[in-house]
Amino acid sequence: MPRRRGSLTAGGSAIAPTTLGDLLRLPAFERAVLVPSSADPTIELTKAGPVGSDDHDHRLTIAEAAPVKPPITAGVVVAMAPPPDDYPVPVIVLPEGTSWTAVFEEVADRLGPRRGRRAAEDARDALRAPLLAGEGFAGIARVCSEYIGAPVALLDDYMDLLAAADLDPEHETLLNDAARDARGRGPASILGSFLEHIPDEVTVCTVGEDPHQLAGVVVAWLEPPLALEHDAAIRETVRACALEMSRQDLRTRTESALRGDLIRELAAGESVSRESLIRRARHLGADLAAGAVALLGHLQDPHEPDRTISDERLIRRFLHQTRAVLDMHWPRALVDWDEGRLLVLLPGPRDEDEADPATVEERARVLAGRLIAATRETVRGLALSLATSRFTPQPERLGAAMEEAGLALSIGERLGRIGDVVTFEETGTYKLLFQIFADRPDELAAFYEQTIDPLVRYDEQYQTELVATLATYLEYDCNLAATANTLFTHRHTVRYRLDRIAELCGLEIGRTDDREKLSLGLKAMRLMGRRVPQPIAKEATRGRAKR
Repeated sequence: MPRRRGSLTAGGSAIAPTTLGDLLRLPAFERAVLVPSSADPTIELTKAGPVGSDDHDHRLTIAEAAPVKPPITAGVVVAMAPPPDDYPVPVIVLPEGTSWTAVFEEVADRLGPRRGRRAAEDARDALRAPLLAGEGFAGIARVCSEYIGAPVALLDDYMDLLAAADLDPEHETLLNDAARDARGRGPASILGSFLEHIPDEVTVCTVGEDPHQLAGVVVAWLEPPLALEHDAAIRETVRACALEMSRQDLRTRTESALRGDLIRELAAGESVSRESLIRRARHLGADLAAGAVALLGHLQDPHEPDRTISDERLIRRFLHQTRAVLDMHWPRALVDWDEGRLLVLLPGPRDEDEADPATVEERARVLAGRLIAATRETVRGLALSLATSRFTPQPERLGAAMEEAGLALSIGERLGRIGDVVTFEETGTYKLLFQIFADRPDELAAFYEQTIDPLVRYDEQYQTELVATLATYLEYDCNLAATANTLFTHRHTVRYRLDRIAELCGLEIGRTDDREKLSLGLKAMRLMGRRVPQPIAKEATRGRAKR
């Protein structure tokens, strides 16, 4: 059985025809009667004109009295006096005092070349109120739903819900399932895939002038063809959504430019007075008076880490979720996005008793974990890597905090910690090595060759685990028993391997200086992008734990 597709309508292509009964319900036809009373009120009307019109295709003839011989194609005659009993077509008889001007206006609006103009004006007037009041998409959805008497949902181009009115759980489930499947098909087919889940009794109208550049959709639980008033309301809702999207986009671009200017000044180390910085941040909804923790992130594809994520829909969805998490757990933060990187300044507590640096930094680390978890659910297939700075209580020194977060993120990425949180404090001596690596990579490579490279070549030649043994031994603070237990081997074997390490690289792990050189050699190995192998026994243990 083929899937049914939702009705995609744009600009009145699915309007129900006007019937005789529709005319009788208009204000200008108040107290009018249909003669004979047995006439069919569902007769469809297409055009209207006076007696003697050259256009004989119209189905509604307007006259003061029933013409003696009505046009053959006329279905209805509007008259001021009842027709003879044997009159061949139905007649709407208007009472005395009826305004012909109102009759002509309403008939023209229903059957004239500018069909639906008055209905559109009424709907536009109704939707103007929420726009002027700044109620956004929520106000637009509410007014549209009230106007058409049916549930309404407004979605963006990624099929995320912007606002809705009068939806029940069944409607929400339908939209969620349709959106989830559509996103899985890829950006090019998102609308078509979405429509495959929408029943025929639901109307979907696209937002945006360019049919190839979807801006969003309006979903109304109305079965097409639509009544004229309902079609006008949907079309005006589409226009209102486009206007609100443009307004929000302009506001977002303006705020983004202001944020970018402020952040670039801080990052460049420019002299920014404390008062000016606090004032400018407050204009952007952020409170940096008590300093902040800098949080820097990189959104990337784990399978293609060097690819910049440029899909605007994904970025907009990611930033929306990021701001939602921040509003809940750390309000008044400053958020910016620049060429694939996320920057957040997390305000410090205003109460001095709560401004313990370690406590603030731990809160920032926990928040970073929440952001990473939310990203996994929001933009599936992409990973967010985050790094945090130390807490900087002086707003004018936040440029240094941003440098700390940037350095920690770069180190984390060199260490392969994609989708993880790296704090500046935990980078330790990596900070020093990374500066050497950035300024003098040959010097770091030479240090690696003098310390760890002989062990790597020996492992490759004889299938041993000298590098893994060294890393485990240092990880457990040179505890021989703990190392042996982790490697599932005898302590004598570990001691033999340590002796072999000393022979190959000329460094005695029992000496403090030599031990530090070996530790730095392993860190240099990681910064150079070379994987420090895990012991086979340790890998097996992890595999069993996962199962």
